[in-house]
Amino acid sequence: MKTNVLYYGDNLEVMHKHIPDDSIDLIYIDPPFFSSKAYEVIYGDTKEVRMFEDRWKGDVYHFVSWMEPRLAQMHRVLKPTGTIYVHLDWHAVHYIKVAMDKIFGYDNFLNEIIWHYRRWSGAAKRFQKMHDSILFYAKKYGEQKFNVLYTPYTPKSLERKQHYHTRIKGDDVYVTSISKKGVRENDVWMIPILNSQAKERLGYPTQKPEALLKRIIEASSDSGDIVADFFCGCGTTLAVAQLLGRKWIGCDVSPTALKLVKQRLIKYGATEIEEVGVPKSQEDLRAMKPFEFQNYIIGFIQGVHSPKLVGDAGIDGFTTFKHLPVQVKQQEHVGRPEIQKFQSAIRAEKKDKGYIFAFSFSKPAYEEVARVKQEDGIEIELWQVQDLMAADPPPTLL
Repeated sequence: MKTNVLYYGDNLEVMHKHIPDDSIDLIYIDPPFFSSKAYEVIYGDTKEVRMFEDRWKGDVYHFVSWMEPRLAQMHRVLKPTGTIYVHLDWHAVHYIKVAMDKIFGYDNFLNEIIWHYRRWSGAAKRFQKMHDSILFYAKKYGEQKFNVLYTPYTPKSLERKQHYHTRIKGDDVYVTSISKKGVRENDVWMIPILNSQAKERLGYPTQKPEALLKRIIEASSDSGDIVADFFCGCGTTLAVAQLLGRKWIGCDVSPTALKLVKQRLIKYGATEIEEVGVPKSQEDLRAMKPFEFQNYIIGFIQGVHSPKLVGDAGIDGFTTFKHLPVQVKQQEHVGRPEIQKFQSAIRAEKKDKGYIFAFSFSKPAYEEVARVKQEDGIEIELWQVQDLMAADPPPTLL
């Protein structure tokens, strides 16, 4: 089985097609929480913006029915000594617990880990919500790999000498050695959430702290074991696995996210990263969600995404060097009206050139481009996506 690989696509299909039975030591997933939210994402210094969809049509039972076959596949691919951690919040954790009891077995439930953090919401007439739940299951209870973790004693506790071995000789008490490594870790973890200034912060709205994943990976795997995350997002699980000397497998439906993950893994020392299923054909690109298609094209030309989601006047991004406007259309036969609107947007930016990417353009579109250049002095380059993808090397736009 391949390891240190990033899979693009629906994890149900990826697991069925690529991951054999009894092959994974540890799975951690942080699936959508059924929170009915849409998140604006800003990635790093380039202000890359996209919408992270955490929306589900229908009620919570629809979400559970969507999760069940995926959890069944995860049960299949876990080794008999393997474990799985499923990270959720109050929206669906109790429903998924019932589903996991059926799939993994009620007796294979190990813990409901409470991740406690401080995040003030200002909610009235109820207690502050300051925790997530992580459901922890074994493939086979009693056979699971588990490394005991300890919390060090506090200085005051050590001062009281209550954790030291003693021996008594006459009326004197001699301290010989510390008797324990600390207090065994419990199922309530007080780990701070990532604030906006955290060094590891990538701008991903649901990004989890590396300290959280470090605790999970150290507890339930050893060096060289295979760690998988089938909702890998910005790649915290994979990054920590890489740092701790584990092999890893990641999967996500967002090529934008996988691009970010790859960059992060390289920064953490990963080499020979294999990518499977990354969109390449026109069919792949047509099947992408509109915002993912937009981000993919702008990323392909090494452009910069527009910081606006609405009111952008048709500008989806800019070229890196001269900051020229870029528009991305996931459609055929882009026509004269689109050219005219983009002309106005370019003028508003006080630029004399811009780029439009689409699958095809109508004859009137090309005629309008010629007219705009002659009469207004604004140059608009029209790129068909298939030509862009076929360019070797990819074009460097000014």
